[in-house]
Amino acid sequence: MVERKREALQSIQSKIDSLPKEKERTEEHPASRKPDVVLFFSFDIVNSTAYKTINYYGWAQVLNLLFKELRREVGNQIKSSEMWRVLGDEAIFIIKIRDEDELCEYVSRIFRIMVSTIHRLKKGDFFNFNQNFNMMKLQNILSLKTAAWLAAVTDVGDIESEDILLENADNIFERYQSQEGHDIFEFLGNDIDTGFRIARHTEDGRMILSYELAYLIAQKTGSLSCLHIITYRRLKGIWNDKLYPVIWYHDPKAYCDVYKKELEFQNSFTFDVCDESDLLKEYYDNRESNKDEKIIRDVGMYTNPLYALNKILQDRELTEKMERLQQLIKEATYDQTRFINTELMQIHCVAVCFKKEGEKIKILVAKRADGREKHKGAWEFGCAKAVIDKSIAQKIKEEYQQDFNIEIAPVLDDTREIKEPIPIALYQIEHNSQLSDGEKMDKGIITLARIIGDYEPKDFKANDKHEKVQWITESELPDINKNYLSKVPDFEQTLKQAFKMIRTLPCV
Repeated sequence: MVERKREALQSIQSKIDSLPKEKERTEEHPASRKPDVVLFFSFDIVNSTAYKTINYYGWAQVLNLLFKELRREVGNQIKSSEMWRVLGDEAIFIIKIRDEDELCEYVSRIFRIMVSTIHRLKKGDFFNFNQNFNMMKLQNILSLKTAAWLAAVTDVGDIESEDILLENADNIFERYQSQEGHDIFEFLGNDIDTGFRIARHTEDGRMILSYELAYLIAQKTGSLSCLHIITYRRLKGIWNDKLYPVIWYHDPKAYCDVYKKELEFQNSFTFDVCDESDLLKEYYDNRESNKDEKIIRDVGMYTNPLYALNKILQDRELTEKMERLQQLIKEATYDQTRFINTELMQIHCVAVCFKKEGEKIKILVAKRADGREKHKGAWEFGCAKAVIDKSIAQKIKEEYQQDFNIEIAPVLDDTREIKEPIPIALYQIEHNSQLSDGEKMDKGIITLARIIGDYEPKDFKANDKHEKVQWITESELPDINKNYLSKVPDFEQTLKQAFKMIRTLPCV
């Protein structure tokens, strides 16, 4: 009996001893990282089913072109945004949020993209690519409607990991392979579902916002005036099926480029709107004091968005959630890591930029911003990333011009027919520190580039990538470790190799 008790106690102690190790392993898992606040927005093609019926042949080319134009326009207007997926006639995009002012600007741009695209559709610009589509242009009934919502998303990597079950994440992003080399990306969570639910309560030429998104941008005076509470609806599975506000965003200034004047919300309605739209019939009925059918009797819940949003915040006990979203945005760091990354590997292209005047050589080095995800505050040489549709030399020139406002000429291999920069070293770097599996590594090349014209480091303006730049000469090499405490790997070796090769180049 005593022996059995001893064995039982030893077993319990063994389990207790294992708890810190389990906790440590969980903390190291990528799911433990701080969530990103992500803005989701979708463009849904209106009247697509009827259009397909009328134009049995050729409609696929028109819709395909429309989606391409939306991707191009979103890419131009909202940098760093990503297309998540196309579901039927709906295209869904995402972008990480780093600032509340930035959030307001994104919402404004999404609305403007919708307005300008609808205008181009009505003018028939999308049908000019083929004369055979004149009939489809005449029969055009297509338009757009838009939805936008927010979610705090935790990147959990591979959902099969058991450690993920220990995480308390409201919404998650996961990736998995359906077959070798083919990744599938998925967002899951209550706030993600909310976005799809509210998207059903917008209409042609309208943009609906989730409560969380509307609350955050309402804190900015300029955005508050763009919010309009249409009505309240019960959304399945959202807020325990209690009433949810249907909030539309309308920016009168967005119409200036199209109509050369602002278009106020009520002026944007057709004369028979209440006959055509149940939602807008409710919008008008909710504002009439003699209407007893209103589901909410407090008129301020319809006519005063700020009052309504704050009342909902209190009654639905959402204060903690909204404060958490605001804190996550405030603490967010500059991060170029993409969610939807279908590339198996990236090619990083570092250019060691230099000036050579006779025997005098100086190299430009840059200090990474403290907000960067990797190597915060470390000294480096800058970096571009190769793309499929541009040469390495061209891409380096473009990105260094953008990052440092500097004109450079990469040192090319003139002995070859295809003239690309001469590598002075190769390196590799972890593909995605968020996944931290230590196995997926991006590759990089280090090259040389002459600085064209005069360049003064004191004129450099700090940005999200770099805090400052400065010259370094060969005579400073012995004191590198003392003067540059934080630096990227092989910083000193790269400098030595670069000075050595630069001395062999002819003066230009």
